[in-house]
Amino acid sequence: MKTLLISAVVLTMLLSANLYAEPLKILYLTKSSGFEHSVVKREGNQLSYSEKILVELGNKNGWQVECTKDASKINAENLKNYNVVIFYTSGDLRQAGTDGQAPMKPEGEQELIQWIQNGGGFVGIHPANDSFHSEGDKVSEYVKMLGGEFLKHGKQFKGKLEIVSKGHPALGNFPDGWETEEEWYIMKNFNKDTMHVLVLLNPGAEREKQEIYNIPNYPIVWCSVNGKGRVVYNGLGHREDVWDSKEYQELLKANILWASGQGETKAEPNFRQVVPEK
Repeated sequence: MKTLLISAVVLTMLLSANLYAEPLKILYLTKSSGFEHSVVKREGNQLSYSEKILVELGNKNGWQVECTKDASKINAENLKNYNVVIFYTSGDLRQAGTDGQAPMKPEGEQELIQWIQNGGGFVGIHPANDSFHSEGDKVSEYVKMLGGEFLKHGKQFKGKLEIVSKGHPALGNFPDGWETEEEWYIMKNFNKDTMHVLVLLNPGAEREKQEIYNIPNYPIVWCSVNGKGRVVYNGLGHREDVWDSKEYQELLKANILWASGQGETKAEPNFRQVVPEK
């Protein structure tokens, strides 16, 4: 009887904790100062394709998702309102550029990095590494934080995704060996000293069709710790059908939860151990 009473009390406490827990607050920035991808392009006042899916994913998980193309919202004061910031961005965000939306203030890049170091969570999707490019041999602070930088891409093809960090919380139930048609980025300036590689892209037979992919398997999803904060880069997300897939949505969900501070950190650098040498 005493055991049943204790169990009931514990259950009540857990339910109460859930009832009053603060929802995860997420800012999804889709500012395109460079190329504007179709999944973030809005028609009139309608949310874009990816924004609708992310809002729906938020509704399913009890998150508050704010979608914006206003990069000026990336400032020290406003960032205090969020647990996780997600970038699907391109170009120099300090310029109005392609979509003509409000640019980031000059100090925005540094204030974002400081916010992460103070405990904020960051998820960069697909072209997020096509923002704040390095100049010459000097790697930008943003690229160092994110862990890699867009270089080029070839024709889209079906690639195979191989998990190299089994059971990592930032992957959730994402299936090992999943194959999908995508626009696969070739990257440079990998931060080998900080990044924990989660998933490698295996170009497979495409190596014989496109010379730029005739390289060893390379990182396409990874994570890292920056100060007290957590960072994830997810190289998928160019195509609408990828966003539609339950596999990609599972990966995004796990990326976001881990970045928010949930689950084991498990972010020890592993690039040199898991990435094949040329």
